[in-house]
Amino acid sequence: MKYPNIIKLILISILAISNIQCTEDIKPTRKSNKASLKILSPKHNQQYTIGDFIQIDLEVLDPSNIKTLAIYINDTLYKANVSPKTQTIKIPTVGANVGLNTLYFSFTDQAGKERGATRNLILFSDIIPAQKIASIVKAYPHQNTSYTQGLEFYDNALYESTGSGDYAKSFIAKVNINSGKHIAIQPLDTQYFGEGITILNDTIYQLVWQKQKCFVYTLDFKPIKSFDYEGEGWGLTNNGKSIIMSNGTAEIVWRNPNTFAIEKRIYAFSDQSDFQNLNELELIEDKLLANVYTQNYIIEIDTNNGKVLSKIDCAGIVAKGMVGNANVLNGIAYNPNTKKTYFTGKLWQYLYEIQID
Repeated sequence: MKYPNIIKLILISILAISNIQCTEDIKPTRKSNKASLKILSPKHNQQYTIGDFIQIDLEVLDPSNIKTLAIYINDTLYKANVSPKTQTIKIPTVGANVGLNTLYFSFTDQAGKERGATRNLILFSDIIPAQKIASIVKAYPHQNTSYTQGLEFYDNALYESTGSGDYAKSFIAKVNINSGKHIAIQPLDTQYFGEGITILNDTIYQLVWQKQKCFVYTLDFKPIKSFDYEGEGWGLTNNGKSIIMSNGTAEIVWRNPNTFAIEKRIYAFSDQSDFQNLNELELIEDKLLANVYTQNYIIEIDTNNGKVLSKIDCAGIVAKGMVGNANVLNGIAYNPNTKKTYFTGKLWQYLYEIQID
């Protein structure tokens, strides 16, 4: 039995599923003193590996009271017009996303009332993450008062966002990579703890930690507007169309840059576990790199399904960077013009160009 930290994931899923009221078993009407339908399997939080079949065992106790019956997976209709009889249905998991998946059983009774039940399922990856190592190519100065939360190149310029850690204040800055000095800086109001940033279409998006705000700026840091969202804000990146966001769990969401509405979600899972505390993000050639808060490694995630493709050992870099008052590894930036990748950390005195083998 594998034991992912699914508590936060289940709470999130409850908010995300249909507004139709859900029950453990589909309830009886006044016409009958027994349930019309029971779901014998799967059980809540049952675990599978991609490639397994999900076996659904339905027991129909009162078929005359079932007008329509349908099965949904993650809010998407899987099978309509299911025959109202005791039966077994097998659903393949090949091609499914890893992590939390929700089955929803919906039926309409003869009185026209809609009823339903849910099962939360956990799917693990069918691949073992590759083991990679990051090593230093070159060191650049980095201000050791910068509690790095976000790091990104845009038009060959480096931008950084920081939080209000020890010896530090929250701001966003345009940084000279060769000197580490700030070319321009925009402090954040002291009520906010700054988190990740990303830049899309000449527009900067900046998260804050627990105040549920995303601030939007021009490239010269003039405020445009802000978005509200539920939960915490941790890391940001983008794919040229959507904003990609972490929230300190294993969940990663794609958001519309114009409305900040959620368009897609995945969960980072390997063949053995989920990965909580996902922090700073960077998309590099369709592969998503994520810092894991307090860990000396970075994970590479398949954006299609959430599978963790590799664990990148950064212990050697941390040994060089985490000295004095320096805090943990956090900060990934990829320059598409030079094809170079950079790592740093909170209050580190260096930004490192790295290579991954």
